Amino acid sequence: MKSNVMKAIVTGACAVMLVASLTACGNSSEVAAQEVAEQVEDAAEQVEEVAEEMPNLEEEIQNVQDTLTFMGGLKTADDADKAIDIAMFRNENGDIIYIYDEDGSLDYGMYTTEDTTTDDGRQYAKIEGSLGTYGYYFNEDLVTGIIVDTTGKVYDAVELDEAGAREYVSKTLGG
Repeated sequence: MKSNVMKAIVTGACAVMLVASLTACGNSSEVAAQEVAEQVEDAAEQVEEVAEEMPNLEEEIQNVQDTLTFMGGLKTADDADKAIDIAMFRNENGDIIYIYDEDGSLDYGMYTTEDTTTDDGRQYAKIEGSLGTYGYYFNEDLVTGIIVDTTGKVYDAVELDEAGAREYVSKTLGG
C-alpha cells in the first residue's frame, strides 16, 4: 500500500510537470502526451524499485526486539503525582539499555549507574540520562521498588511487565 501511494503521488506530479513543460515549449499535444506517458512510466518504475528497497519498519523493530533480553521494569502507581516507567534490557553485547519515561518525555540509552541513597536513606541506582538524573531500586521481591524522578522526588513503584517495557523499545525505534 505504501508503494502504491508513493507511486501515485510521484506519477501525478511528474505528469503535471511534464505536460506543462512540453506544452510551454511548443510541442503538439500528441507529442507531449507520448513523451509524458514515457516519462511517467519510467518514474513509476523507479518509485517501485525504491519502495521495494525500503526496509519494513515492523520487521526492523522485531529484529531489534529479538536481540534484547528483558531484565526488569518499574512504574509508578496509578495514583502517583507523575506517570513514570523505567525498563532495563540487555543487548547481545551485554550492554544494559535503560528506557525512562516521565510524563511522556522519553529517555533511553546505555548509561552507567551509581549506587547512592535517597535523603531518607533508601538505596537506589542513580542514572545520568539525557533528561537529567533519575534512578530506581528493586525490592527483594523484584516486583516492587522505588523510582527517583529527575527532581529527586521518590515514588513507590510496582512492576512494569515485559509487554509494557517492549512497547517502549518500539517507541524508541519509531514504531
